[in-house]
Amino acid sequence: MTFRFHPRAHSAVLVSPLLLCIVALYVSSDYVAGDLDGYWTAATAKAASALIFIAPVTAACAAWEAGRLRRARIGEGTPARSGWQIAAVSLTPVVLMGFCALAMALAVARLHMESASGWPDGRIIGASCVVVCAHTVVGYAVGLRLPAVAAVPVVLVGDYLWNVYPPALEPLWLRHLTQPASGCCLSTVAVDLRGVAAPALVAVGLAALATAAAALSRRTPRLGHLPTSAPYLAGALAAIVAFTTTSVGVSLVNGLGPDAVQARPTADLVCTKINRTRTCVWPEHASRLPEAAQTVSEAVERLRSVGVTPPEVVTESTQHPGKRQWTVTVRQDVDFTSQDIVAGLASDLTVNLTSTGHEDNATVCSEEPVTAVQEALDAEEELHIWLSVHAGMPQRNFGLNSDPRTWKPVEDVLKTSPGSQEAWYHSTLSRAWCMPR
Repeated sequence: MTFRFHPRAHSAVLVSPLLLCIVALYVSSDYVAGDLDGYWTAATAKAASALIFIAPVTAACAAWEAGRLRRARIGEGTPARSGWQIAAVSLTPVVLMGFCALAMALAVARLHMESASGWPDGRIIGASCVVVCAHTVVGYAVGLRLPAVAAVPVVLVGDYLWNVYPPALEPLWLRHLTQPASGCCLSTVAVDLRGVAAPALVAVGLAALATAAAALSRRTPRLGHLPTSAPYLAGALAAIVAFTTTSVGVSLVNGLGPDAVQARPTADLVCTKINRTRTCVWPEHASRLPEAAQTVSEAVERLRSVGVTPPEVVTESTQHPGKRQWTVTVRQDVDFTSQDIVAGLASDLTVNLTSTGHEDNATVCSEEPVTAVQEALDAEEELHIWLSVHAGMPQRNFGLNSDPRTWKPVEDVLKTSPGSQEAWYHSTLSRAWCMPR
């Protein structure tokens, strides 16, 4: 008895157009493509999140193909090929469908990126491919154990829940066992490799158990007979592999928070210096470094003239913000202008200044906690407007959009001399420090 591959009748060939459409629509959504910018690690992680659809569909197709073998009763005869060869013929198109869906996710993500340089993150792609292969094997094993009419919906629903439900559970590390690079990434962080390796290890353990279950099924095509000890050895080996890989995976992610991320190395920054200010951006924003550096330098000089202590560095890295290191945001989007750079610089600076208060300002704070909080909030808002205007934002923006009760005091201050404004700046900053931290 022989088993031939018929592409037009294979489930993967029939299902792949629908899967590719679902993946393309998912990756095109604002949830995935809304903030990709030019950072390939973030784009790869977002594309890999399409596994919530890819893995269940590949597993269901594998279960259907196993059901075809059950109905054909190939395992009851004497096939010309071994069970491994027949399984490979059945599952290769399913795995290729999963890989094509991942490639589609990456391609659509690239279409939504702004001037991306470099290449997708191969570590995340590799782990995603391991997950696809493992879920395919699991679907095949279930298909050999259950009739297709039951196996396909069980695998489809069960696999989908396996991918989407762990983020709703405690402890947090559970979410890092099913999907590579879960929660990655903003431009300021890098993927934590523990969150990439753990799902791949767990997938290997699942594949080992599924392979043992499929090999020991009486419906699996095989040449000859298994020795009496084979089922026990296969089961024991699969259990050892699954226990080992799962234990290692759990130990890797046990200390992770909700996202598999870590601080991005500052060595990746690209820097330049204009006047006395050094400006640093991430590599994907290198094309906008001259514009950003010029904008930042002008903003810093204007703020210096009214008594704001200038920084040594203005950077996109958020690792060590302080008085000597300010933060700024740069994007590749053509709609992101120099005014947006200034606005982000002023907002970050306001937070930076108001969160580093001194203990010697207790005399300016109200003894009533509620009053002190309200005064601190008002002072922080006034300070933000004042810093934004001196950094280069047009006054009319705040005159039209701000609360008149907040804008009017700042407008009056802006009409005074630089010395008076510097004194107002220090006084307002002291009131902002009254906020309980």
